[in-house]
Amino acid sequence: MPDGLYIHADDRSLRFQWPLLHSNAEARIWCDRCCGILHITFALPGEHLTPIRYILGTMGGSFAGHRGAGRGAAWSYDETMAGFALYYLLTDRQRNDKANPEILRLARVLHRSGGSVYMKLMNLRSCDPNAMAHGTKGLRHASKHEPEMWERYRQEGDVFLLRCLQTLAGFEIADGVPSARTGIYADNARRAVEDAGEDIPANDSIVESVTRKLVLGEKSPEGTERVATVMTRVNQSYFRNTLVRNYLDTCCLTGIHLDPLLIASHIKPWKASTGFEKTNAANGLLLNAFHDKAFDRGLLTIDDDYRVHISPSVAHNPPNDQWLFRFEGARITVPAVNPPSHEFIEYHNEHVFIGA
Repeated sequence: MPDGLYIHADDRSLRFQWPLLHSNAEARIWCDRCCGILHITFALPGEHLTPIRYILGTMGGSFAGHRGAGRGAAWSYDETMAGFALYYLLTDRQRNDKANPEILRLARVLHRSGGSVYMKLMNLRSCDPNAMAHGTKGLRHASKHEPEMWERYRQEGDVFLLRCLQTLAGFEIADGVPSARTGIYADNARRAVEDAGEDIPANDSIVESVTRKLVLGEKSPEGTERVATVMTRVNQSYFRNTLVRNYLDTCCLTGIHLDPLLIASHIKPWKASTGFEKTNAANGLLLNAFHDKAFDRGLLTIDDDYRVHISPSVAHNPPNDQWLFRFEGARITVPAVNPPSHEFIEYHNEHVFIGA
């Protein structure tokens, strides 16, 4: 944190004292108290505006840049929000890897051990409604914050999840971690990402692309649309990760075990689902790309016994018989955890499937 940065808060204003290096430097400040993030935008003459964010922690009547709680200290609510965001972004395999780079990155910015972040993710998983049936257990004396995260997500949906993602990004920026994903400490990198139309590099993780897009979105005219795209990608990633775990990374119809060809299909379509339904594992099937498309277009459905039915609108011919009609009456593989909900199946049969 730069020397001389002091933020004092009262009921009416924030006062900012920071001896800038140039008398003509421009600074803009605003505080999002809901997220606990202070946004400072500054520039020297002729340079691009560069944003920096500091996580605010109440200290008497003042605010100061977040310095990390230290190893062994209890997790704050904001830190747990950042952990929740990371949990949402990682696959089950990544969460279970204590040496995962993203786990170690969050540990570094919070000044905690990788094991502490790992156990926080396990505690969050033990409260995850899509994972609780797995019997996952976290720390014996886990914080009350973990169930609160899931309850707030159930009630507020993407509004709360977005705050968690912003908090995660803010912690990293506040701690001064150089990051190609945000471009905060390399303005040329930020401009390169913008000039490239925000194409995600092939080796970019979802954590990198999400945090970068959230930061860049704040300075873009189409920022609202960008954030909506980010949230869709985050939710779809979490939904797919959940189904891959529940269905053992195998197509529930054909048994194909080739991850790049597997699609997380919504039984009740995404656009018709509520926020919680969009990520509810009971609203999903793990299908290969071909049968996912057929299911999505109403050419294929399942009944309450989980048996397949092909739409009468599909003509009989050798290819169709081989790839569709031979599955008529076959029972899909039903996961032991969160099997498809009859409520969602009924919706698909009534509103999506092309019947007689």
